[in-house]
Order: sequence, then C-alpha cells, then structure tokens
Amino acid sequence: MSTEEYPFKALCDTSVYIPFINKGIIHPVFAESARPVLYMSMVVLAELYAGSHDANSIKLADRLYNTFLGVGRLIVPNEEDWGKTGMVMAKLGQKYGFEAKYISKIQNDVLIACSARRIGAFVVTQNKIDFQRIKEFIDFRIYG
Repeated sequence: MSTEEYPFKALCDTSVYIPFINKGIIHPVFAESARPVLYMSMVVLAELYAGSHDANSIKLADRLYNTFLGVGRLIVPNEEDWGKTGMVMAKLGQKYGFEAKYISKIQNDVLIACSARRIGAFVVTQNKIDFQRIKEFIDFRIYG
C-alpha cells in the first residue's frame, strides 16, 4: 500500500474483530500513523451477532451497528454483490473442490470482498488465505 492511498477505506472482516473483542488484540493496520476510514459490513455484523452468547456481546454488536449506521458507513451487500458471489463460489468450488460446508462458510467472505470492491475499500483480515483465493476471481484489495 502506498502513502498516497491514505486515508484509505477499510472494511474489516470478522477475524479482525474477534481478537479485539475477546483479548484486546489490535490488528497492525490500526497501529500505523495514518488511520483508515472504517466501514462495517452487515455480513460481519451478522457474524458478530451470531457469535454473541451473552447480553454484553449483544450490546456490543448493537453499539457497532448503531455507530456505523449513524455515520453512514454500514455496508449492505446489494443484488450485484450477491450475483457475483454466486458466480465466484461456483468457480472456487470448481478450482478447489471445496466441500459444501466450506462453500457456505466462504460465501460471507466473498460477499465482504464484493462489497469492499464496490466502495473502493481494502479488506482488512487475519484470514489472508481465503481472501487470496477469492482475489483470483474478484479484483479487490487486501490488507492482512
């Protein structure tokens, strides 16, 4: 990433939020001098809600939702994102022979990649392997 891209848009996947929520571990992208402009994917928020097993976790997800909604940076996959996701999942399955369980898991990552591409954001992730595979079929930027 070159310095002329600062400030840059960032769409973090769930793998960035979980270590922060559970242990306070901050992704390196947030340690840089130029901070990204954060966007929240509704896909990631749904995963965070799904993993909320107590009232405090649900309240935290609510706060994230309300904050990103309030500043106009909550990103919801549109019909083009969904269509592209289906095509990419078919290609991933053909190339890598994924099991049905894995295909359903990677669907969310493909939706995140499609949404990031649409808004011109980097995907910030700890899950670089899956996103590199997705990148074979979608032109988007990864920071991970």
